[in-house]
Amino acid sequence: MRIGVDTGGTFTDCVLIDGARILVAKLPSSPSAPHEAIAAAIQEVLDGSREPVESVTHGTTVATNAIITGDLARVGLITTTGFRDVLEIGTQMRPRLYDLRQTPRPQLVARDLRLEVGGRIAAGGEEIEPLDEPAVERACEQLIAAGVDAIAVATLFSFANPEHEQRIQALVRELAPDVYVGRSSAVSGEPREYQRFATAAVNAALAPVLDPYIRGLEHRLDGTRLFVMQSNGGVSTAQRSVGEHAHRLVLSGPAAGVIGGAREAAAAGHPDCVTFDVGGTSADVAIVPDGRPRSAVDMTLPNGVPCKVPHIEIETIGAGGGSIARIDAGGLLTVGPQSAGADPGPACYRRGGTEPTVTDAQLILGRFAPAGLIGGALALDVDAARAAVTPVAERLGTSVEDAALGILAVIEENMAGAIRRAAAAHGDDLRDYALVAGGGAGPLFAAAIARNLGMPAAIVPEHPGLLSALGLLGAPLRHDLVAPLLAAELELDAARVEAVFAGLEAEGAIALAEDGVAPGDRGTERGLDVRYLGQEYVVPVPLRPGEPLEAVFHRFHGLHEETFGYAAPGTPVEVVAARLVATGRRPAPDLARALPAEAAAPAGTRDVRFEIGQDALPATVFDRSELARGQVVHGPAVIEQLDTTTLLHLGSRATVHEGGALIVEAG
Repeated sequence: MRIGVDTGGTFTDCVLIDGARILVAKLPSSPSAPHEAIAAAIQEVLDGSREPVESVTHGTTVATNAIITGDLARVGLITTTGFRDVLEIGTQMRPRLYDLRQTPRPQLVARDLRLEVGGRIAAGGEEIEPLDEPAVERACEQLIAAGVDAIAVATLFSFANPEHEQRIQALVRELAPDVYVGRSSAVSGEPREYQRFATAAVNAALAPVLDPYIRGLEHRLDGTRLFVMQSNGGVSTAQRSVGEHAHRLVLSGPAAGVIGGAREAAAAGHPDCVTFDVGGTSADVAIVPDGRPRSAVDMTLPNGVPCKVPHIEIETIGAGGGSIARIDAGGLLTVGPQSAGADPGPACYRRGGTEPTVTDAQLILGRFAPAGLIGGALALDVDAARAAVTPVAERLGTSVEDAALGILAVIEENMAGAIRRAAAAHGDDLRDYALVAGGGAGPLFAAAIARNLGMPAAIVPEHPGLLSALGLLGAPLRHDLVAPLLAAELELDAARVEAVFAGLEAEGAIALAEDGVAPGDRGTERGLDVRYLGQEYVVPVPLRPGEPLEAVFHRFHGLHEETFGYAAPGTPVEVVAARLVATGRRPAPDLARALPAEAAAPAGTRDVRFEIGQDALPATVFDRSELARGQVVHGPAVIEQLDTTTLLHLGSRATVHEGGALIVEAG
């Protein structure tokens, strides 16, 4: 038995896989104490069973929420003399280049908590000034007296020689064993001091928040092995998800949905897809060409701070079922990013919420079953929803129904805009991609957004509301390793490159062996970070087995043109770093079920509103579990199931794929 648990801002989803058997639980999240909802969901799927559970795999938004809310640890920094202000100076890159009134970038470490010590490593890694250990001790004592929870150690050129950072870390641990201390050479051992310093600060700010959470959850599981989803789309053990790995959980929750969505799309015959995971609080979008989610190393966090960590490229916006609708100062209707979340939730949940949300609008328009959500376990109050939306309707001078349609039109355009931005980043043509609708709210918007963007189809998996939880169970164990390799094209020989990768592969093999991965289930992928001489940023180039370096540099020019719109063959090239991805295969859950042979008849009809100024249309209602393989459902229709509702507009249709997914054509 294996369990996957995905904790979102509104719901906690739990899936238990036992051979071909699947049990699910969907409970409201408890943001102030996430453990409680997780424990309750696990108990619900176990239903008193005492059979041993092999593992629990968890996707968490604790790191993301901590950064968004600023609920972080108090951090101090120890650095090289003259470099305390690297974090504040940053680079010349600004969000709005010509704006003379820029909002200052938030500082994770206050200036009076950034202390300098003597000692210097040169760019080549040699020591040119010994470390001033008494100064380190004084700095540590000063930071302890200031009440810091964590200390980041970031010195110049530590990626070339980490000895000074290692010694500083050891001294701090001797003087302050209860204070977390992380060093940049372990957190992000790469060139570019600002990004490396900032990543070390992010790690130090998150570790004291995440470590008790992960360790506490592991303790509650009482011996059951715990895996945690990383930002890179792979999972890691609990032990490798804390301390100097804590910052790797920033996109833990959203990454699981991308992995699950990519797998579902490939099974339905659409390896080129856009995953579209909509929950109660946010919508996560990722582009997946040929079944492989796009990934990157450099990211900018929601608070504007850069962080160097391998991650899936995900566009996230505040748009979900709990997004709150308001009339702004100019009289325009806006929706989100504020959300009613799990507590108090939408007004129709009758838990104290009074503000109008997307879920309230859907209910008013007849898109939800009168019995409520989650098979009737979550009752809905249409009168409470109408009361919440009425002030918006009055401000707009329209009916409650048209106000509800306006709310959905705004949120749909926000979602479509996020997909356009994600596609534009790499010049993707959305007409070549299918939309994978996940989350409890995604299938409600899938047909409309696919039509809006000209996408050929939308895919609704069998369990879209559990897409992230199921993605957790099939994700591989993964370790991303990097080694600096700063050398010009003509100075680099194949033997040196091979020696660097041999060292990385040995390190990866040790990590996978400690994770318990058998040699036959291990895999590696090599890559080089390449740039034109004098450039600031790199292009990652995969290194195929046995491929000569000349072929890598040739492919670099093509990738550079795809990324930046131009290439300069003949210009000197240099390699900045070698990267290795070491993976351990885990069996993906096989949830294939025998679909009914006879086409299902409608369970009834329900009046549903689709367009502003038009009357409601009688929509046929289907129970998804009764739909037969190959059955076609024409809109207007509502297809209901435990974890979501799929909406088909007039002119659209859904076909049941042999694997169980719905293939929606928008018309």
